[in-house]
Amino acid sequence: MKTDKKDKRVKKNIKIYQRSVIRNLEEIRQILDTIGIKKVPFSLYRKTLNISAIQITQKWLSQKKYCRTFFVQEAFQEFYPSKYTLFSLWIDAMVNILDDLLDENLTKEKKAFYVIEFLRIFSLFESKCPEKFKKLFGFYIEKLITLAIAEQSYQKVIEKEKNFKKIIKYSAELLICRAMDIDVFVEIAQSKLGSLKKEAKKTKEISRVFRAMNILKKDIKDIKHDQKSGISTVITLILNKKIHFPFYIESLLKTLEERVEFASLGKHSKIISNFYQMIQNEKNEIFSLLSLK
Repeated sequence: MKTDKKDKRVKKNIKIYQRSVIRNLEEIRQILDTIGIKKVPFSLYRKTLNISAIQITQKWLSQKKYCRTFFVQEAFQEFYPSKYTLFSLWIDAMVNILDDLLDENLTKEKKAFYVIEFLRIFSLFESKCPEKFKKLFGFYIEKLITLAIAEQSYQKVIEKEKNFKKIIKYSAELLICRAMDIDVFVEIAQSKLGSLKKEAKKTKEISRVFRAMNILKKDIKDIKHDQKSGISTVITLILNKKIHFPFYIESLLKTLEERVEFASLGKHSKIISNFYQMIQNEKNEIFSLLSLK
């Protein structure tokens, strides 16, 4: 997808997301009228919620945080169910917020805005989101817990391992595990297609390979930040080992790409093809980053 089209889609997503603040404000006004609060100006609520929403959308715009909804839109193209975009963006935002609350050294004010934003989105998600997506989200949270614990275990294994082939194998498995964080966004997108199990499985598998490379790219970009903040990733672990870094990355990318399988699956063939092209783009960007290291 061309850069101008990407920018247009990102900006459209941001507009959709920020517009959801209006829904919260309508309900806040009703609450204020019910309990008779007159001393607090309504403009203060509007200002606070707009600021809390912008904290997330600015990070999507700067790519300090990745919007997984956008990646799936890019792969599904005309098959993406646009009416579900907002529900997907809410999930994206909630996970982004939790990531920053756990990993970043935030000021008290910024932390407060994050908490407000999480509560704002969660209230809308609970009241407006279709029940089928609530169930998907519940299972998704369990996946995040699973992969968080698995990540810690894999890191300990990689840290101790000396055999290069095993290090590559475990690194690929770790990244694929982390890549499960794209699953719910693919599942929301597939809801329009009435996918068969085989189609859904193949699409999800290639989406995880894409996301694994996408995470790898982000970890390479964030090396200095992660080292300074004491954040452990597969990349920071490898840099502490006597391993030729470019060769490690090339071997890891090859191992990840070997997981890609093609199949004739109707509409999903185009989606899988799009994901494959996105994988090639991630590889090229990673190689460009390596030349700068």
